[in-house]
Amino acid sequence: MLSATDVAIAGGKGANLGELTVSGLPIPAGFVITTNAYNAFVSQNALQEKILAFAQAAANAEASQRQAIATTIRDLFTTGNIDATLQAEILTAYYALQAKATGPVAVRSSATAEDLPSASFAGQQDTFLNIVTEEALLNAIKQCWASLWTARAMTYRQRQGIVPESVSLAVIVQTLVDADSAGIMFTANPTNGRRDQTLINATWGLGEAIVSGQVTPDTVVVDNSTNTIESQDIGTKTVMTVRTASGTEEQSVPTAQQTTPVLSEALALQLSALGSQIQTHYDQPMDIEWAIANDEIHILQARPITALPAEPLQNVTWDPISPKTVWMRRQIVEHMPEPLSPLFEELYIHKGIENTYKDLLGFMGNAVGVSPERMLAIIDIMEDGFANTINGYAYTAGSFKMDFKAIRVILRVYSRIFRFFKMEAFDWENVVVPNYQAITHKWAAANLAETSNDDLLNGIAEMATADSTYWFGSALNLGLSRFLDPTFDRLLRSILFRGALPDSKPGSASFLRGFDSKALDAQADMEALANTIRESETLTALVLNTPAAQLLDALHAEPEAQDILDNIEAYFAAYGHQIYNLDFVDPTQNEDPLAML
Repeated sequence: MLSATDVAIAGGKGANLGELTVSGLPIPAGFVITTNAYNAFVSQNALQEKILAFAQAAANAEASQRQAIATTIRDLFTTGNIDATLQAEILTAYYALQAKATGPVAVRSSATAEDLPSASFAGQQDTFLNIVTEEALLNAIKQCWASLWTARAMTYRQRQGIVPESVSLAVIVQTLVDADSAGIMFTANPTNGRRDQTLINATWGLGEAIVSGQVTPDTVVVDNSTNTIESQDIGTKTVMTVRTASGTEEQSVPTAQQTTPVLSEALALQLSALGSQIQTHYDQPMDIEWAIANDEIHILQARPITALPAEPLQNVTWDPISPKTVWMRRQIVEHMPEPLSPLFEELYIHKGIENTYKDLLGFMGNAVGVSPERMLAIIDIMEDGFANTINGYAYTAGSFKMDFKAIRVILRVYSRIFRFFKMEAFDWENVVVPNYQAITHKWAAANLAETSNDDLLNGIAEMATADSTYWFGSALNLGLSRFLDPTFDRLLRSILFRGALPDSKPGSASFLRGFDSKALDAQADMEALANTIRESETLTALVLNTPAAQLLDALHAEPEAQDILDNIEAYFAAYGHQIYNLDFVDPTQNEDPLAML
């Protein structure tokens, strides 16, 4: 009997199903054609060198060429021959299964690099339902083997660093559950990260309509601690996959059934209980496929959830750093929307910002004739520094401990504020930006593999300080804009101009809107991509029905999408360095394109 340790011979899916069967869970009867059979077929038909050569070509090819390469590999499998000995072993197992449970079978791919805790390969290899003849069975097996080399699968493995020669594929043959309903169950809620909730998606029929995104399924959330249904959202299920004499097809759901709940309360709680049992067995949250026939539940597949959000914080208090102080989410920390990484907090908040702030106060003191010792009075009004963290989030000081000495220094500084216009520290265009770019270019050109750990840490610290210096260096421009914009707005609405303006009475924003910027350019290019997609019904359906995390792989597998993929690559080449969070552990768009997708 197979177990979770048999991935090498049964693939991830087959190993997990063997493990669940041994655990006594309701798994449909079946058998696994191991990776040894795949390897024998490839060897007997002399395919390995050809496959690896094509896979290497795909790795270096443009998006438009990968699909053609994948089709060529598929042809190698479909025209190959399963030798008589292997064919006899497969059919012997098939008829032994028929003796236990007669009827059609499902033929499912099970790759050695799937259903792993670190990566999700869901849907990348083929599944064939309602197989009823020897010929159809043997053909489906070859099609499953070939699906190891789809454009989507090769691209994803390349991104995951999985080399082509290391992968193989097993095939699962199972009694087909003639499902009245089917769906997916997550033993932790993937929408909010809560580990005390099970989320169930359900639809009518064999469940393929959920996988392909053709329906909005019912969504049931179960409270695991009380084993009660917390919420139930009934989708409009217009399409279902059903068996036919020759395979399967999509049919319309009867109108009266479209908004009828798929699961009774009892069945939903039974499913949740099975999910808890599977999670306990694997000791981690699981993504489970299930089907129900005549009120009997069958588990079709189980794999670890690979992209679960962090568990929500509970019973959190937001106490100030010191009693009776006020802290605010404003200015620079608005660009740090998430809890900070420890290294960023130390190097940026506690060293970069504070050291830059002290240096700037020194420059300002020189400009207005105040000694460094007296300028320290301004620092002293912020007992816990200009910026700090509460529960990991960055805040800036919002309350100040004022005394006569500090007030006198501040008044002296503000009375000479126009001297700051001549300070290099605030010359954003000619000094601040070039200095910042020089440091980033220096480290971009460094050979990181040959740089010592100490030098790397110093480099991160240097760039953190340079970044905070850049932000403080823009303070004069930002301060002026905050002053001039409302002033201009008030002037436009004054009696001097009110009568000369159009009836819409435009404010200052109307005069500033449309000025070129990198952010505006990126938005315009993204909108152009979306408009191009809208011109194709095929691409529009693909984008709307594919989860964003799987969209690039789906586009690579669609011949009509090659121009769009080229445009997406051009977009990331131009704007992929842009970020949504100053914390340097957060990925750029190039490193994680999910936000744009």
